[in-house]
Amino acid sequence: MADPVPQAQRHQPAALSERERALIPQILCRQEYADQSVRQTYWRSFDADLIDCSESTFYRVARKAGLVGDRRRLRADGGGQRPRRKPIVAAGAPGQLWSWDVTELRGPGQQRYKLALVIDVFSRYPVCWHVDHGEDRREIIAMFAQAFALFGEPDVVHSDNGPVMRSHELVKALLDQGVTPSYSRPRVSDDNPFSESLFKTIKYDLACPQRFDSLEHTRTWVAAFMHRYANDHRHSGLGHYTPAAVFHGTAQHDHAHRQQRLDQAYAQHPERFRKPPKASALPGPTGINTKTQAALSQTA
Repeated sequence: MADPVPQAQRHQPAALSERERALIPQILCRQEYADQSVRQTYWRSFDADLIDCSESTFYRVARKAGLVGDRRRLRADGGGQRPRRKPIVAAGAPGQLWSWDVTELRGPGQQRYKLALVIDVFSRYPVCWHVDHGEDRREIIAMFAQAFALFGEPDVVHSDNGPVMRSHELVKALLDQGVTPSYSRPRVSDDNPFSESLFKTIKYDLACPQRFDSLEHTRTWVAAFMHRYANDHRHSGLGHYTPAAVFHGTAQHDHAHRQQRLDQAYAQHPERFRKPPKASALPGPTGINTKTQAALSQTA
């Protein structure tokens, strides 16, 4: 008896023809549909008498073609800016991956100050920052040069898609130092979570003014916050060790000290514990979208 033919290989009388299937990606790549969801594209092209298939079939073909995500500015002729792949960058130790971004801080009246901040992803340590009225490319390049001189060059510097991030001058400065630039996908904030998280921590800090008095006031406050954050803040994502301890490699000493304290407490009052307590583990590998990628690998 012959083995049964898999469902995917069976002839489907109602299936689309090859021409009809090929038409769907072409429609999705049209300029007029570049900013539309797959569902919107389906119904607009259906109303325009371009297709005859069902919405589920249209979506299934689009998913197989990899066109169900961000399709903005995608053109059928191969030109334009194609959707960027999800950035996946690992960090297994300090100094491998830096992340940076720019946020806005309010000044007096209508004034706004720009805070450019670079952190080491593995340790969350703020390696450099710059506050000014705008985003001056020369100042940003100088900021990175100073950080490289102090801490050495990372393997990768990750950022979003701001003009200064993608400027020719900055990209060249990074590449000249052997640093690989990495970028988030357009309008995907989750691709740069470490910088976004620290910006939120800054702005929700109880000591953060609603408005700063001047540029100098802003710079002074930011410098004080960064020192406090790096050296005193027990980070939940780092096992409640400080960013400075993880970045400079002293967290192991802190871990041993905590364990010694816990052992003493257990020896004196074992009735207070269900089992011998363990100090929080040292931070492990992390990165940009690495958890998602690991989950996909396990289910593949």
